[in-house]
Amino acid sequence: MARRLAFHIQQNTTPKRVEAILRFAAGEGGEKVDKSALAADCGLAVSVLHKVVLPFVRQVGLLDSSYVTLTSLGEDLYHISVESSSLFAEAMHCVLYTNHTFDAGKRFSWAYAKVVDALWGSSERVLDGTTTAQLVGMVVDEAAQAFEIPVEQVAFSKKSVRGVLNWLRALDPPVAQRQGKHETFRRRYFCPIPTFLWGMDFLYRLNETPYGIRLFLTEERIEQVCKLCVLDPSGLDNVLAMAKRMYDYERGEFFDYGTTGGFGRWVLLSKAFGFGDVASSRGENAP
Repeated sequence: MARRLAFHIQQNTTPKRVEAILRFAAGEGGEKVDKSALAADCGLAVSVLHKVVLPFVRQVGLLDSSYVTLTSLGEDLYHISVESSSLFAEAMHCVLYTNHTFDAGKRFSWAYAKVVDALWGSSERVLDGTTTAQLVGMVVDEAAQAFEIPVEQVAFSKKSVRGVLNWLRALDPPVAQRQGKHETFRRRYFCPIPTFLWGMDFLYRLNETPYGIRLFLTEERIEQVCKLCVLDPSGLDNVLAMAKRMYDYERGEFFDYGTTGGFGRWVLLSKAFGFGDVASSRGENAP
């Protein structure tokens, strides 16, 4: 029997557990880490932590491939988690959504983005068993086509969708809320400014645009950044204005936007904006 290809997003890897792992790695991590103590912190059996959760956190790129030791990305996200737990979930969402774009081997990220894009495309959707089954079927079918493999070789299930929802539920402002018996996905009309700027930086890298050069916001690019930010396009103007207010290029910062006749709307990043660029003084970015 042919080996199944993993597109699974680990459902046991919740925001609180990843934060606990990063804290542990920052303080007591290393080759001989006490995994029983870490498992207790995470509320998991040691076997589940060792065989399931830690391998996924390593696959995401937060831990060293051999030990419970932070990578540079893990260090950046650890500091974000210390400064703002809600912004940590935003950063992890961005990592999970974009990972596959620059590393095709990270199929879990491809699947994560497919689920997010499908929910975004529906604008509003009840998160019930029917929706979960539809999302599983969609990912399996599209993965089989994109990677040219039989559908039975695609490892993606209802548990994988739960893994995606772990992170969508943690976003703030929220995109998944319970009303009565049902939980509903809705696009949001504002997002934290760092999330938006991470999205802009992603567009710069995706389009191989040098920093300091204006990037024109075509309809396709607007849709790309809105999907990443889980943002309704009608909220984009407000987010652009807030980003300029906070990081105005004309006042010595690095962000600007405007409109050029005949070419439309543009944005400008004068430098890269990564996860390490979020200062504690700017951790809270709601208007």
